[in-house]
Amino acid sequence: MSKSWSKTTRYIGLILVLISVIALAVFAKDLIVPLTISALLAWLLNPTVTFFNSHTKLKRQWVTLIVYLAALAGIVAIGVTLALLAPAQISNIANDIQEIYGVMWQRLETTLSHPIVILGTELHPQTLIDNFPIDSSALVRPDIIWEWLRSTSTNLTWILVIIISTFYLLQDWPRLREWLIGLGPDAYQSDFRRVYDEVRLVWQRYLRGQLRLSLLIGFLTTLLLTAIGMPGAVVFGILAAIFDVIMTVGPVIVAGAAAIVALIAGSTYIPMSNLWFTLIVIGVFALVQAVENVWLRPRIMGSSLNMHPGVVFVSIIGALSLAGILAALIVVPLLGSTAVIAHYIHAKIMDIPPWPDVQISSQLPPDEPTPQTYSVMREPDHES
Repeated sequence: MSKSWSKTTRYIGLILVLISVIALAVFAKDLIVPLTISALLAWLLNPTVTFFNSHTKLKRQWVTLIVYLAALAGIVAIGVTLALLAPAQISNIANDIQEIYGVMWQRLETTLSHPIVILGTELHPQTLIDNFPIDSSALVRPDIIWEWLRSTSTNLTWILVIIISTFYLLQDWPRLREWLIGLGPDAYQSDFRRVYDEVRLVWQRYLRGQLRLSLLIGFLTTLLLTAIGMPGAVVFGILAAIFDVIMTVGPVIVAGAAAIVALIAGSTYIPMSNLWFTLIVIGVFALVQAVENVWLRPRIMGSSLNMHPGVVFVSIIGALSLAGILAALIVVPLLGSTAVIAHYIHAKIMDIPPWPDVQISSQLPPDEPTPQTYSVMREPDHES
């Protein structure tokens, strides 16, 4: 057996490992976003895989394959359905837009045909527009086409990485989890497992809070759109609930689709022009988003994770401004997870027990290992 390392050598080895991990994270920074998306998708599908794996005789590999293929088939089916329905709808929308464009262009030509007098000088806008150089060949330059092809192929590559990574995370997460816990010293592996269960509980509460928020937003959107006579109010309410997970972008997509329908169809019973009705529909979505982001989301997420609503609001806005939508989506459970880890480290530094003697077996699903005690992330006293 080789000689044991001295304490100095161990510290040097630890420092080298940390430097290597940081260097790897810097060089592979482009992989962070796709792998984060893969982890989120695997986290969402894992309860289904775990349920069927524990209630059937099939191995986890086969259950993962079946659930994953079913999820992909559902996505493909939705895409095919939209592809079949889209041409007719797009044709109708295109005709309406062309009609609106013709009217607007006619009014613009009428306006530009009259000279504009500024300080006694006449300006003829139509002459300026006629002399404005427009080179249509600039729209089909080879460098633009090449850049579009390059970006498209890059996006397809990242999509492939997400699909494959999600599958392997689903299939091998139990073994990966045990391997990560096993990296620690034997005396601390029970603590690491307990910290993992606490972090998992944080993310479960976050998911429950997000579901409650989405259902509430869907109901509120349906109610308000129905009140103003919006065609397909229930459909847009369901879409608002689904796309609410994608902060900022999701509501904008649904609001844009609703605005197009409002501009074409108008209200079912309010006598007003389609343009004014479209502005009202956009105002309804803006109002719902304002209420959600300022009041509902901080309160519901704060209640679910036992955080102050102000902390939730500031963290989401800060993450959205500094790091984008993905960071804003996961910043709240990340803060909760950080609180769990910080509580454990603080307890060890102060040499006090990190967990009170409270059982949490009823808080965790029966198909996962149950820790013996519970931590600082307690159940909230009330639901909101």
